[in-house]
Amino acid sequence: MRGEEPAVVEALKVRALPEGSCDRLLEFLRLYRDAVQMVVDRIWGISERLSKKRLHGLFYDDLVRLGFRAHHAKEVYVYADSLVESARGNGGRKPVLRRLSARVDRYDYRLDLDSMTLTLKLHSNYEVRLRLVTSKERVERFRGWSNYELVVKYEDGEFWVSIYFKRTVKLLKPRTVMAVDLNFDNVTLAVFTLSGKPVKLKRFKTPHRKVLTHRIWIERIQRRYPRSWKFIRGVRRAIERHGERIRSISWDYAHKLGELVAELALEYRSLIILEDLEKLKENGKRDRKFNKRLGLWFYRRVQFCVEYEARERNLEVVKVNPRGTSSRCPRCGGRLAEGGYRVLRCGKCGFVGDRDVIATLNLYGKYVSRYSRCGVSGVALNAPKPDEVPSGMRGNGDDAMTASSYVNLYES
Repeated sequence: MRGEEPAVVEALKVRALPEGSCDRLLEFLRLYRDAVQMVVDRIWGISERLSKKRLHGLFYDDLVRLGFRAHHAKEVYVYADSLVESARGNGGRKPVLRRLSARVDRYDYRLDLDSMTLTLKLHSNYEVRLRLVTSKERVERFRGWSNYELVVKYEDGEFWVSIYFKRTVKLLKPRTVMAVDLNFDNVTLAVFTLSGKPVKLKRFKTPHRKVLTHRIWIERIQRRYPRSWKFIRGVRRAIERHGERIRSISWDYAHKLGELVAELALEYRSLIILEDLEKLKENGKRDRKFNKRLGLWFYRRVQFCVEYEARERNLEVVKVNPRGTSSRCPRCGGRLAEGGYRVLRCGKCGFVGDRDVIATLNLYGKYVSRYSRCGVSGVALNAPKPDEVPSGMRGNGDDAMTASSYVNLYES
């Protein structure tokens, strides 16, 4: 996040009623969908990733001849390129668009929150005026925010508009540093002073096992009806219910955890350190059992909610490389070996500690080594001595790293 201005982004989704005929808007949405599909069809066979400059040269003139405005054309080929890259990254087939939706740049619409109206500039110099149907309370939240893009959709005979608002975050100067370590079964966080002294320690259970249980039920149903589960309505609906439950569990937990972590960080005025897990699924493939757990691990949702809630409170979030955080000694950098259940021992200096606590110590150390040379407050890591208990941080009795200290955010 360094080097760029942090911001909070939110979308206001509302129903929109056209003032007058909606024929021109429907014509625009169909034209937009067909234009995106045309670009997808043409770049699908090109193996290399095309730059925006190349995309502009290939498609801009053709799109303008169809009647699109300049920014419409840019949105079309950028969106088409993102669809292609997403499909290739997931190993899927060429995207086929059926729904009517369009992205509109801020230069191609006028929004009036006082009168709750939206004017869209369409193809061939047409315009359409929409009345936004929502409460004043929802709109007042975005007073003073800047709006930059919107998406207009036509679903089930109604128009819907999602307007994206942005608010620049004025970061608070940190007094402490919070390191957050994510695992399948728990999330561990530790608060350190800027000099490396541990202050607070907490661990939260995750509902990952509950998610795996729903996945197992889906697989059982599919094995029972190997050839027909896609075509039997009741069976397909049973599978969908388990899938909906998986999504509900993961998002509910992520929102609750994000708010709790951000509130604790605000209490201690902490900068939050997260692991950079962007390429985890590409680099972390092992056996089949592990890959199943990894595929259902909702770390992206957790990190998204933590980042969002932190920025809402004007707190800074940085990401560091997690490589070696659970295998290297935080004191001497030596290789750690198993020393009991979730306990690691350094054969070089004798340091002993809980696996997750060691990960938070190493995350803090990486933050210090990365940013201290850039004029950021912080000194070299002051890890506990070998004879100290790593869990001996100030806090309530439920902060100790025993099994009974887990905080379960998800109640079944």
